[in-house]
Amino acid sequence: MIYRENNSIRLLSSGQESYEVRWKILSNARSSIHLATFSFMKDKTTRKLFDLLKEKKKSGVDVRIIYDEIVNRTTFVGGWIRELQKEGIEVYGYNSIKDGWFLDFNKKHPFRWLKKIAKRKLKQHFHEKYLIVDNQHLIIGGNNWGDKYAFGGIEPKAWRDTDVYITGETVRDVQLQFLRDCEMQKEWSIQKKKRMYYSDFSQAYLSTYQNDEGVISKYSELFSNIPPVLNLDRKSNISFMAHKPYEENELKLTNYFLNEIINSNSRIYWGCHGIRPPKIFTEHLIAAANRGVKVVLITNSKMSSKTLMAGGLLGWMYKECSKHFKALLENGVEIHEWQKPGAFHSKSLVVDEDMVSIGSYNIASGSAFNHSESNVIVKNKEFCNEVFQQFKVDLKSCVKLDIGKYNFPKENAFERKIQERNDMLSDEVLTESIRHGIQKRNFEESSKDDFFDVWMEY
Repeated sequence: MIYRENNSIRLLSSGQESYEVRWKILSNARSSIHLATFSFMKDKTTRKLFDLLKEKKKSGVDVRIIYDEIVNRTTFVGGWIRELQKEGIEVYGYNSIKDGWFLDFNKKHPFRWLKKIAKRKLKQHFHEKYLIVDNQHLIIGGNNWGDKYAFGGIEPKAWRDTDVYITGETVRDVQLQFLRDCEMQKEWSIQKKKRMYYSDFSQAYLSTYQNDEGVISKYSELFSNIPPVLNLDRKSNISFMAHKPYEENELKLTNYFLNEIINSNSRIYWGCHGIRPPKIFTEHLIAAANRGVKVVLITNSKMSSKTLMAGGLLGWMYKECSKHFKALLENGVEIHEWQKPGAFHSKSLVVDEDMVSIGSYNIASGSAFNHSESNVIVKNKEFCNEVFQQFKVDLKSCVKLDIGKYNFPKENAFERKIQERNDMLSDEVLTESIRHGIQKRNFEESSKDDFFDVWMEY
């Protein structure tokens, strides 16, 4: 894990703040616009973005996009995306619904492979959200593209979300990761025509994917100079971490966050639109609370969750989250529910007095084991305090759950079997129960929750 010293960072604690910076740096783009997102909403904000991207492409700016293909079928922006491609913009749809549907009789149990492909289509998603302009400006956090994000802080039903604006050395790290992903998706678009499964492709491509020098050499004009620090008011140590469970067969952010919780001393404040922690997180959060660490989680209420996609999938989201509350509340973890009409979608984490992480990672199994995610980790006491103060502001719009009054559902998610992908966790973060479950291969079968889960990740 590498921390870069020469960076400036600015907290963007609403969609309004984030989009003001987004539109400014996009309008001033001179050489490149590289955009990663989970979803585009079919609305005025996305229309404005796409028109601007086409205009910039015509003026000679290099424009590239990576997005989650399956999820964006549900937002009906396919026609708009094809418009971008006609203008020569490079667009990569991650994990296309069309890829991989064939029988390979060289595989043992070929029909089981089709079942495996179906499961992966539900679980494997590109959930990252960042924007790099001219290799100098980076915005990264929880905001996707659409009115519900852009009008946060303006319209009551828009969502509460968090981004950060960074200039300096870390921009180069994110730029490198973006181009690694572009190169991989470009190669996959060729290899999939040869009737190849993505799992086989990613394994074969791994050494190329991790060869940073190859990417730097190919795009030498972007890496010839270190991105400048454009705001000297606050210089911060920042590390960028990409979490690629299927590309690198590693759970980088999950292992990192678990280690931070294990080593916490005073406080953990964490926000997420829908708290559904895997058992390993629940156990470590409980252990932290039991040794005196103040553990505070913010999530949506039953009311505010209805402003998530399709009414929180008609109530499933809150119902599923509530199944995770009992074990946490019984062991001293505080859960605070958002009371404003627009959903809470911020994904900030504060640990102790000097660590902040902001990005796309959720307190949920999808992020922990399956989704491609990206976060920045900031080591700066002043910035940590600023984010902590924002938590205090958010808590004023929440209600703390009372264990004596809360009507818990019959099912307790803490009692479920663990998922098989727990066996990818680093040995040093395993609890006794998780280690036992892995050794016994006592794993949970896929359920309907796998289908519903991804549609809640917007």
